[in-house]
Amino acid sequence: MRKRVSLLIGDRRGAVVALSACSILSAFTEAAMLALVAQVAATLVTGAKHLSTHIGPFHVHSSLGTLIAIAFGFALARVVLQIPLSRLPARISADVQAALRTRLFDAFSRASWEVQSQDREGQLQETMTSQVMQATGGAQQATILINSMFMFLVLMASALALNALAAVIVGFTSVLLFGLLRPLRARGVKSARGLSKAQVSYAGGVAEAIRVAEETQVFGVTGAQRTRIEGFVAASQILYFRTQVLSRLVSNLYQSVIYLLMVAGLAGLYYLAGPGHAGSLGGVILVLTRAGTAGQLVQGAYQGLAQAMPFIERTQEVERRYRESRPLEGEVALPAVRTVSFENVDFSYNEGRPVLSEITFQVSGGEVIGIIGPSGAGKSSLVQLLLQLRVPDKGRYLVNGVPVGEFSRDDWHRQVSYVPQEPRLLHATVAENIRFFRDIPDEDVERAARLASIHEDIVSWQEGYDTLVGPRADAVSGGQQQRLCLARALAARPEVLVLDEPTSALDPHSEALIGESLKALKSELTLFIIAHRMSTLDMCDRVMVIVDGRLVAFDTKALLQRENPYYRNASQLAAGSAEHRG
Repeated sequence: MRKRVSLLIGDRRGAVVALSACSILSAFTEAAMLALVAQVAATLVTGAKHLSTHIGPFHVHSSLGTLIAIAFGFALARVVLQIPLSRLPARISADVQAALRTRLFDAFSRASWEVQSQDREGQLQETMTSQVMQATGGAQQATILINSMFMFLVLMASALALNALAAVIVGFTSVLLFGLLRPLRARGVKSARGLSKAQVSYAGGVAEAIRVAEETQVFGVTGAQRTRIEGFVAASQILYFRTQVLSRLVSNLYQSVIYLLMVAGLAGLYYLAGPGHAGSLGGVILVLTRAGTAGQLVQGAYQGLAQAMPFIERTQEVERRYRESRPLEGEVALPAVRTVSFENVDFSYNEGRPVLSEITFQVSGGEVIGIIGPSGAGKSSLVQLLLQLRVPDKGRYLVNGVPVGEFSRDDWHRQVSYVPQEPRLLHATVAENIRFFRDIPDEDVERAARLASIHEDIVSWQEGYDTLVGPRADAVSGGQQQRLCLARALAARPEVLVLDEPTSALDPHSEALIGESLKALKSELTLFIIAHRMSTLDMCDRVMVIVDGRLVAFDTKALLQRENPYYRNASQLAAGSAEHRG
């Protein structure tokens, strides 16, 4: 646990040291104040104006007014100390929360696509919100533990000076109770670990429900969807209830036993010391009572920290998993792309189940390459390899004859671009969507929009390039969204563009506009186009045919029409479908 907490606190050790020092000073001022108040109160009962007695090892001989003033000074000092004792834990907790969220997203953004794509829907959001909040709670409990532990130790030391027997009994009982309550703490940690997993499942279920909300309405299964989410809620509810009960039970049992011990100790000390020592007796009881309260805080904070550990472990494990998957950074500058080639490339998602086998080809700069094949043939996997989203299991991926991993990734991202089959827009302006977090001047944004045949549409909108669009916005149609994504891909003037069938879900007008845009780009860059419609291949110089993960043919359309059965059948089916539509 100490290692995890140390990682959590990080470089905030200075604040922890300051918190410890303030806690010790606060405890000393409180102990001194309580001892003086008890003596003054007992003296006031007798009617005396002066006090002459021993408070622990100190002999006190003074007027009550002086003692009250000293006690007031200690109380005032304790008030002042509450400012850093409030600020320091708040600063530590806020810094821990910000650092966890920053590190998590930094690690995620640098992780490989292979690891990113394995995350369940809502997993990162849940980790960065609820899981981080619970981990931050662990940091809060750690600061409470530091404060209350020093308070307990100082008060017990003060009580020891006032009455060694009473202090030893309370101290021994506190340690004994700490051990006896260990099984309850263990059950609390187990429940917290289950709660951490349940919350991730709940977040994933909600994210999935949002994604399929349209289908849920259409198929009339909202009741079943509610039942499913209610199941996630119920699972979290039960585990949350258990963790809360166990957390409070440990703390409350400790406090109750300590109070019971206080009453018994008061009776024993009274009969041993007699009524003549009421002041010192009262001081001991007050200090030990406060020590008992501090001990309760120690128990509660330790329990809270232990139950936060599963959340701390999960956030740190997720961050570690992301960081370990970070792709290697090349250092070679990427010049103009002259050739793109695969040499005997194999790839699989699961060992023993190859998705692509022995893929070999070479493409020259400026070519337009179509990629066709039946569903599940490996076309999308090939695209992910081309984009360096995944790494081949075997073989080599070369650009200009150089292994692609040796090139600077910054250069790669500038020169290789992508248009997905499903357009994904940010909730932002048109211009911001085309820029997509890159430093691209206005003239290049407009140029890309013109190339994508979307500029005229944009300027017809009331706000033009400042029009707000996004996943839930009604401002643009599906075809316009696709053309905005094409403009995004072209904005940085790439040399290689990969398109995952950009027209498969478009109306004929939008398809024609996209087609015209792509034809205009033929001489400017190298194109790889996954085609589900044979009409998309009209502009292609050569076509790859992938069947069962193998490149079975790669040639011109005319040669494939004569020699490749799959291409010929697909062409005939497309022609028949076009005739039927006509």
